[in-house]
Amino acid sequence: MKYKVLIDNEEYIDADIRSANIERPLFDQLSIGNACEATLKIVFRKKTVIPTTAKMIPYALVNNQWEQLGVFYLDERSIKPTGIMTVVAYDSMLKADKVWVPDQSLEFPMPMDDAVDIIAELMGITVDPRTNVSHAYTIDYPANAYPLRDVLKFIAVANGGNWTITRNDQLLLVPLVGSMPPETHYLIEENGFAITFGGDRILV
Repeated sequence: MKYKVLIDNEEYIDADIRSANIERPLFDQLSIGNACEATLKIVFRKKTVIPTTAKMIPYALVNNQWEQLGVFYLDERSIKPTGIMTVVAYDSMLKADKVWVPDQSLEFPMPMDDAVDIIAELMGITVDPRTNVSHAYTIDYPANAYPLRDVLKFIAVANGGNWTITRNDQLLLVPLVGSMPPETHYLIEENGFAITFGGDRILV
């Protein structure tokens, strides 16, 4: 299978990439109430100057079409004199680590599905339409400097699931019981939530 990664809109193909690994866990152990970020680790020869928070989008060639594997943002980097760069990047879940200070126009208790819409907007993303959060359940005002991620975890517990960021950069609640989205099931059940590529490596 062929892969490529767009790094700040510059294309890097297999020949440019020494190694790469994507991990997208739903939980550390079987449970509900999680909001784990996906991680992209990549070693490659850089072509141009790369911004400190560059957007990185990996793709896989499936049935002669490029399929997006996620949207990541550079967080850690190191570079050798030879120009070989090692990068760790995370998906948009990392944007949920900021404290939620609700606008004074908002009313509490607030229906959980409304809260999810607001949180996604604050994260700069949208909610996956497959997300099912009860409108009957509510949350109180997030006092004590609660981060967005903690509020999401509380909502996930109440709705029996875990949060993930999809390959299309949307916020999705995956139920622990019942049917999982096809791409999530694929990553967890068949491949241990990991994709490895680059150099002579293939999908594992």
